[in-house]
Amino acid sequence: MKDFMPEIIQFKCRSCDAEISTSAEPKPSVRCHACGKEQEVRFPRSLKTSQQVAACIACGHDELYIQKDFNRHVGVAIVIAGIVFSTYFFNHRQPLYAMASLVVTAMIDLMIYSLVGFVTVCYSCHAVYRGFERNPEHEAFDLKKLEKYGGRTPRFGA
Repeated sequence: MKDFMPEIIQFKCRSCDAEISTSAEPKPSVRCHACGKEQEVRFPRSLKTSQQVAACIACGHDELYIQKDFNRHVGVAIVIAGIVFSTYFFNHRQPLYAMASLVVTAMIDLMIYSLVGFVTVCYSCHAVYRGFERNPEHEAFDLKKLEKYGGRTPRFGA
């Protein structure tokens, strides 16, 4: 199922490591806003026709994974807030409120988890693809694959 968001691709500049965002419109290169250098990209035809990511436009590799599109810092902040509230209530000898705060934290986490969509991420260069159809060939993150494919030299534009 397609998310109701524009198709956005984010990847790091190979020259200065700044984040570059681009639409899914085919183009031969994208200019980095920080250093001004052109970054070669390759848009496969399948990206527009099937709306599914099969290979990374930034580095050319085809090992990708999916994950929930949620900011990790916000998630950690929610958990820490639940722990702080729970600790406060335990210290004031109110175990019912302490447990309730943990339950509320878990429910907030579950609600957010069910509402956010998925993004596709490249194992090699960590480019993020938002707003595309989920490719059934891509699975959840696998640490073994990251060790095998992570940090590879780009196939083009190096």
